[in-house]
Amino acid sequence: MYLKENVIKLLHVKNVIFIIVSVFSILVCGTYIISEFTYYRDNIEYALEAVSMKSSIIWIIISAVLLVLSTVSRSMIKKAAFYSSFFEGDLDGFVKYSDLAAVTGKKPSTVKSQLTFFRFIYMKNYRLTKKDNVEIVELYSKKITCECRSCGAHMEKRAFFTNTCPYCGSSDLFAKVLANDRFYSISSDFQIGHKNPDYYKGKSLNLKLLIYSVLNCIGLFLAICMFFVDVTYISNYFDHDYQREVLLSNENHLYSYDLIKADILDSIIYVSIFFIVFFVLSYLGIKRQRSIVNAKSYAEFFSKCGSPFVEVKSLPSFFHSREKKKLKKFGKAVEYRYLVHCTLEMHNNAVVAALAKKIVKDQCPSCGSPISGAVNESYVCRYCGRGIMDVIVKK
Repeated sequence: MYLKENVIKLLHVKNVIFIIVSVFSILVCGTYIISEFTYYRDNIEYALEAVSMKSSIIWIIISAVLLVLSTVSRSMIKKAAFYSSFFEGDLDGFVKYSDLAAVTGKKPSTVKSQLTFFRFIYMKNYRLTKKDNVEIVELYSKKITCECRSCGAHMEKRAFFTNTCPYCGSSDLFAKVLANDRFYSISSDFQIGHKNPDYYKGKSLNLKLLIYSVLNCIGLFLAICMFFVDVTYISNYFDHDYQREVLLSNENHLYSYDLIKADILDSIIYVSIFFIVFFVLSYLGIKRQRSIVNAKSYAEFFSKCGSPFVEVKSLPSFFHSREKKKLKKFGKAVEYRYLVHCTLEMHNNAVVAALAKKIVKDQCPSCGSPISGAVNESYVCRYCGRGIMDVIVKK
């Protein structure tokens, strides 16, 4: 509803292409530049005049810019997706910057800057304004009605958030939302998640954990191998006896100590680059692995909860994490889709994890048939003949 989905699909493709091209160029050109400068370290002018030096420097600069832009773009898309999901779950039509700042761990000014920028590229259907001298995000044309499936009673949105019908006590509630000529419903599957941790776990979570564990072990093993090879080359660089042995060898094609040392230095550079690459990939993989382990712990905890809303301070603590750290770890698990059917919201001025909130788009709430095209409050389902919106609460 609030994402420019076609634009984001194109940006995803662009980011993948840019990252592949830039990483390859940086590895190839960067290695060449370092090698030339170390070989001609006593005369920098010779290094600058080397074959392909200028083109390599230009490619390094271009690749670095593309890599930064792609990385920032991926991060911005994830933030835009979070804001969009937060807006979809809101039943007021007005969102305070302070609420968004609380659930994201950012300053209100940062949230305002991001939402201002996102309107031009990633998001739509909202405007930034003020209400009662408070800066807010106003969502376009949002109409809401909340109902109980058991007794059919209509209720205020505040009662919906309690997950209990004030008339019959049922927790089978749902909200109908009409936003920008699109319809979706919000319901709670909290009972499905009770004593069922798999409900909150992302797709193939155990398989992902196994893959990351194997890849991390391989990466660390290769990084350790590269480290010891690097140490060997470094010791050979300062070992005059080794260099003399190479010089006197029949298979040697290097006919001076300077050429031998330059060849060893090239090997040190190449091996060091591979060591750094494997080490960084392993480090990032271990962080993902920890996030998966955290997600599994959260899923176990949520399956035992007796309320659909859990304050962040009550979440499981990993290594005695503070509340801000808990918020970040939980947000990462949700962002990577290791946790599903839960999100962060603000209720009664407290950040809470909302459990089992299900959003179904473009589907009739009565018969489940698909809804295509633009709709309004008088829209009638062409399959079951029922109106999708009964009582309209305009905000």
